[in-house]
Amino acid sequence: MRTFFMQQMIELQTNYMQMFVMLRMKHAQLQSVEESLATVEQKPDATCQSATEAIGATGETTLFWEHQIPQFSDEEFLDSLHVSRSTFRSLCSQLAPTLRLAPELTCAVPHPISADKCVGLALYFLASGERISIISDQFALPRTRTIKCLKIFCNAVMSSLGKALRMLPQSVADCDNVVAGFQRECNMPAALVGMLGVCCIPLRGKAKHYAEDGPSLRMEFLLDDRMLFRELQLGNNHGRVPLSPLFSETPNPLALLPPRSINKRKVPAFVLAPVNQNYPLRPWLLQRYADPVAPHEYDFNEVADHLQELSDCALHRLMSRWRFLSQPLDISFQTAACIITAATVLHNLLEELSEPHMLEWGNTVDVSRFRSPPIVPKPDNSEDAEHALKVRDFLARTISSTEM
Repeated sequence: MRTFFMQQMIELQTNYMQMFVMLRMKHAQLQSVEESLATVEQKPDATCQSATEAIGATGETTLFWEHQIPQFSDEEFLDSLHVSRSTFRSLCSQLAPTLRLAPELTCAVPHPISADKCVGLALYFLASGERISIISDQFALPRTRTIKCLKIFCNAVMSSLGKALRMLPQSVADCDNVVAGFQRECNMPAALVGMLGVCCIPLRGKAKHYAEDGPSLRMEFLLDDRMLFRELQLGNNHGRVPLSPLFSETPNPLALLPPRSINKRKVPAFVLAPVNQNYPLRPWLLQRYADPVAPHEYDFNEVADHLQELSDCALHRLMSRWRFLSQPLDISFQTAACIITAATVLHNLLEELSEPHMLEWGNTVDVSRFRSPPIVPKPDNSEDAEHALKVRDFLARTISSTEM
């Protein structure tokens, strides 16, 4: 028995030593990979290849863009980048001439970034909502170079495709189409040229959550009858001098639009202000009745409420296509403003192309979480405010008289 017991002990000790050696080797291998990745963060260009080789040596990690994405089915590709493969190729061909002029992409020796990879990185960032650090790891790039790649992409979008962010309707034909579209949608008299919306996009800082708790970006937008974004204004809520609300001061392009004829009366072309935001009342900037009493006032508010629902739907569609908007952004205000503007241009372009938009993308998006606090109201005794009251009353009575 003693001899048997000693043999068992010797076997256990031998097995332990073998296992200990294997674990030490595995630990050393993983430590080598981590050190290589850390070196990539510190030295973006000179060590990319060695880090990639170290990752590949373990047999556990595959480069996301170079190896995984090409193997995706069309459905997986759409779900990852929120554009179809054909549209992605079209975007690459349109942006490539501009991207190839960026020395930060093409002259980085020995690892230039191709136009396709730049577009793919940017679209994946916009669609996934992942933090910059995670995107950097997946595309095997340091954080600073990832942000630079995003900026170059956004500048290329604005210079090559910026017309997709169409400005306020200016031509007679454009205005006619927009006001006719709103009239069909909500029975608003043919003078409405847009619907204003506003939201707050949180920025990561000392506070961890949303606009009321920390730094944020205030985003104002003008929507047309097809819920495309026509105007965009981005401001820092914690800036020393906050931006004035869109169209609240003169001169502005909206106040210069020619008046519309409704029942033989000249009415200014106008937009509807967002609900409960304390925008000033102007003939070109109307808002719902705060305390409706008469039937025509309720009728006007009903139309305004319906348009507000459309505005929320448009914002939800934008945020669900580009999920980076629905997470606190871990980038500076200037970088965030650049990316949001380009993302809006891309959204308009994809909407006009009838690009697929999957309902499940928006399952976790709640636009009510991004409500913007109202602006501080100011005393307003101007003649424009008095004129606006008369214009709104006329429009409200016109709505009542044309209801079925």
